[in-house]
Amino acid sequence: MKLELDIDGQLMEVEFNSADGLAHLTFAGRSYQASVSEPEPGIFVVILNARVYRCALDRLPTGETEVTVNGERMPVAIRDRKRLPANAGSDGRSGGRATLVSPMPGKVVRVMCSVGDEVAANQGLLVVEAMKMQNEVQSPKIGKVAELRVREGQTVNAGEVLAVVE
Repeated sequence: MKLELDIDGQLMEVEFNSADGLAHLTFAGRSYQASVSEPEPGIFVVILNARVYRCALDRLPTGETEVTVNGERMPVAIRDRKRLPANAGSDGRSGGRATLVSPMPGKVVRVMCSVGDEVAANQGLLVVEAMKMQNEVQSPKIGKVAELRVREGQTVNAGEVLAVVE
């Protein structure tokens, strides 16, 4: 899958895929392969080029994400351009309803919102796990959770509606 990463203000386009605990990442014409495990929720151990990185994901009250890698904190935003709604404005204030769908078949391992919650653009709402990799489903806009159609532990299909933000 092609992603756009904003790491501490630096934008980069990457191609990412994972299977069997291995993550493959390509950017700037170079390819990388890493072993990835999640010993506890939100904590990842990445082994890349014989170096071990301990990564912790932190959700800020603003909806933004910070990653701490071996003690160094940095803001990170991940966007999958294919999954952004066509009407979503860059400031996250577009009108109308936004339907959030499962990026792949898997299991809902975390629900981080409730119906009626106010959410920020890019705020994580749910986590879907497939092949031992967790994929966060984020709100594409500022709004309120109008519907929540899944619960933790539920199996979902690719493209299945998980939540609606209006």
